[in-house]
Amino acid sequence: MVDLRANPFYLDEESVHWVEETVEGMTLHEKICQLFVDPLVGMKEQELLDFLARYPIAGASFRAAQFTNEEARRIMGHLQEQSRVPLLYAGNCESGPNGALRGGTLVAAGAEVRAARDEQAAYEVGRISGRETAAVGFNWTFGPVGDVLLNWRNTLINTRAYGPDAEFVSRCVEAYNRGCLEYGVMPCLKHFPGDGWEERDQHLVIGNNGLSCEEWDRTFGLIYRNAIQNGVLSIMVAHFTQPAWQRKLNPSLKDADMLPACLSFELVEGLLRGELGYNGLVVTDQTKMMGYYGMKRTEALPRTIAVGCDIILGINDMEEDYEAVKAGIESGTITSQRLQDALYRILGAKAAMGLHRKQRQGTLLPDPAELSCIGCEEHRAIARDIADRAITLVKNVRNELPIRPETHPNIGLILLEGERKNNLMGQGVAANASSETRKQIIAALTEAGFTVKEIPSSMAKGKTKAFAAEYDAVLIFSAVTSFAQTSTVHLRWPEPMSRWYPWYVPELPVAFISLNYTNQLYEVPRVPIFINAYNAEPDTIRLVIRKLMGESPFLGQADEQVWCDCWDTHF
Repeated sequence: MVDLRANPFYLDEESVHWVEETVEGMTLHEKICQLFVDPLVGMKEQELLDFLARYPIAGASFRAAQFTNEEARRIMGHLQEQSRVPLLYAGNCESGPNGALRGGTLVAAGAEVRAARDEQAAYEVGRISGRETAAVGFNWTFGPVGDVLLNWRNTLINTRAYGPDAEFVSRCVEAYNRGCLEYGVMPCLKHFPGDGWEERDQHLVIGNNGLSCEEWDRTFGLIYRNAIQNGVLSIMVAHFTQPAWQRKLNPSLKDADMLPACLSFELVEGLLRGELGYNGLVVTDQTKMMGYYGMKRTEALPRTIAVGCDIILGINDMEEDYEAVKAGIESGTITSQRLQDALYRILGAKAAMGLHRKQRQGTLLPDPAELSCIGCEEHRAIARDIADRAITLVKNVRNELPIRPETHPNIGLILLEGERKNNLMGQGVAANASSETRKQIIAALTEAGFTVKEIPSSMAKGKTKAFAAEYDAVLIFSAVTSFAQTSTVHLRWPEPMSRWYPWYVPELPVAFISLNYTNQLYEVPRVPIFINAYNAEPDTIRLVIRKLMGESPFLGQADEQVWCDCWDTHF
């Protein structure tokens, strides 16, 4: 039985009564639908209304970036008006509301917060995420990231995690949560049982957390215990195994039967609910990920609820997914008690955020005046301050800084980018480079007084002396990004042995500036100047140029992982 009066719900008698009465008044059809949340990508307003009228799901991980913010607010409000039970609207706001909204502020990536060594920055990420997304109608965020970057090769959470120090991660998680809740937005801690031990991407494979039980307790366990004690309302269970804990809780479990957390009795009911005592809402990570497909989907969906997850995130085909869960109820895979517990937690979370009262008062739709906070100068100034304190000079082994127009007037410029394409995942997770990045870099350098010459990417290198005479210094900016398409991300040079390769390092000053991943020194180990900047925002690019010129100090701090376990990256 779920105790709605206890941590993390803390509901009063009126709210408990609302949950119980609402669940009791639901048809089986409505109960099954409440177990789902989906992005509902690509649907227009009438299509959304029609879908929700037929399938009243619990809510949507809404892709507001499909619309203008004004349109998103209106549509989300209209859907709330037509819904008998208030809808949860989630955004992917790990680094800020840029993950959910057009023009939302990118406040700071997790790695940026870590480089600044300031959990208050994580609070600002949560607070600004809460404020800007609430202005459109969101009430839930898939953040903070409670992962621990133990493997420098992991590019999925490389910039998303708050680093390798579990105690610091835990403080950042709590700070982010406090910030979100100030604006009535419910945090969702992810990705239980924890990413960062290996390098594979759960979007593409079933991932693995291979720590021993003792190691897990000291790292991920510390983070989740603190968050649970402090009343985190929702936790996202991901597509990872945790063999040590699974075997401890079920010694008869064979390797071949090891399932990811969202399908594992041992990890959800045993570890999360049992050992950690979590009473709150559990949502799966997106079930369209390959990590979810450890068995037939029609078998996995009812099992997901049976093992203790309350919400299935991601609909493949609504009719088929619905029928799979219904069959699981009819067969007894999902017991009546388990179904009731899931519904109590879903509605309990909604009540804990006051959605039932807002619905009754007609205040679920925010005041349109609140939209003015989205991407406002106040929030951008906070982001600039964090970036200023985070940008990290990893190495300057030949003491060649500063690079100034008076001493190095002619700059050779190279920009390495990943695939540039729009998608309906919102504004991205860690990936934030835009097609304007090149223009922004050139503009910032030109405004500073440099003459910028883009180095051609042809294979022909030409004479070494001619190259050194043409450029006084070379700046290589890397805005390489990727998401859910490859397990690890590497630099991609345009042509084999091209002119872009840093063959010219012995000839003149060369600085490599990463605008995203922190582990790229692995692929350019002998570059004498290496800088991690963590994002490709225009303000960040300008700050990097100022620091290169010696007009502003480098304040960010690097972790040992930046050296990528290589001796030659130090030189």
